[in-house]
Amino acid sequence: MALENIYVARQPIVNEAGDLKGFELLFRSTEQNEAHIADSIEATSTVVANVFTEIGISEVLGDYDGYLNVDTEFLFSELIEALPPRRIVLELLETKLLEDATLARLRELRARGYRIGLSEFVGNFEDLGDLMSTIDVVKLDMQAIDGLLLPEIVAMLKPLSLQLVAQKVETPEQFEAAKQLGIKLFQGYHFARPQVIAGKRAKPAKLALLRLLTLAMNDAETREIEEEFKRHPNLAVNLLRLVNSVAVAGAQKITSLRHALVVLGRRQLRVWLQLLLYTADRGNATLGTPLLQLAAVRGKLMELVVEHQPGPASDLKELAFITGVLSLMDVLLEMPIANVLKELSLPEPVHTALLERKGDIGALLSLAEHLERDDADAVAQALANVGSINRHDLATLQLSAFQWANQLTAMAA
Repeated sequence: MALENIYVARQPIVNEAGDLKGFELLFRSTEQNEAHIADSIEATSTVVANVFTEIGISEVLGDYDGYLNVDTEFLFSELIEALPPRRIVLELLETKLLEDATLARLRELRARGYRIGLSEFVGNFEDLGDLMSTIDVVKLDMQAIDGLLLPEIVAMLKPLSLQLVAQKVETPEQFEAAKQLGIKLFQGYHFARPQVIAGKRAKPAKLALLRLLTLAMNDAETREIEEEFKRHPNLAVNLLRLVNSVAVAGAQKITSLRHALVVLGRRQLRVWLQLLLYTADRGNATLGTPLLQLAAVRGKLMELVVEHQPGPASDLKELAFITGVLSLMDVLLEMPIANVLKELSLPEPVHTALLERKGDIGALLSLAEHLERDDADAVAQALANVGSINRHDLATLQLSAFQWANQLTAMAA
């Protein structure tokens, strides 16, 4: 499979507090629908290894674990050497009895530090033979398992001392059911895209950040922005922490609000204010939240795609980033996006993109959203609408966006 035939999706794996603990990395072909992916997973896995040989999986994952779907052929491939053992869970999709040689290979890989996972498990213990003795992680398919059978399946797995992950969690009820059974890790759209509750009011800290973002967008004086920050000490502390963590790459320690505002400059200030919205209510908690990662990747990817296009792109580049980050504000603030936009003074192309997914920026936003949903057909169509970019370059830009977003969680000592 040629590299230009893939795109990348990344789905967060979180603990019960919603903190990031890992990512499942999904490499897909836009020329095949999802039903055919499993048949070509060896070729896709080869591409994964090639990409990481050049870029480095640690750059893609940051400090988090990576979960990769593989088949038995890939397990015996030398390309597995490109993956750092202590960082990777190799997920098997097969649920049939494996040959003795494969089981021996799994034991060898575990001895070298790799963890072996079983994905999309639905409780078919009788089909697994000796495989369970080589498994470290089991992902329970919450969409396929009957809720009445879930406690029985978990009870059968717990004596095996396995790490259980509730997979495909899409509702609060599924999340709560898994937590009650003692499951500690979770994966699914429930965490990356929480349900929007229309009519809710945003929390005060986030409304204050919206006011600050409006000042920055309208080129208000630095003094005025500083005074607004001083009215909200917790936000000021968060800004200093965020800026110290990633803004100046450790070149100097930021010790005051004015220092931060001067060092950052107005464009970077707008960037960090947008990202701060995703951490405003977390106090000193980690910046590793699924929603922050999703927004950061989305905005950065859209910016990088604009940069990749021929011709001048400075204005469109910033608008693309702003649109990507703000596109999740309805989820973050639990209010319709139209209401969020009333609080901000933004150019018309941003409004059109956010409300209607139209225009050049709207096409970029649609592409980013389809990639996140792992929708092969929609990705292919969105690529055609965006213009001058091929799938090879798109995959490279995605990996760069992942790397940039991971830097947000690398807090300074």
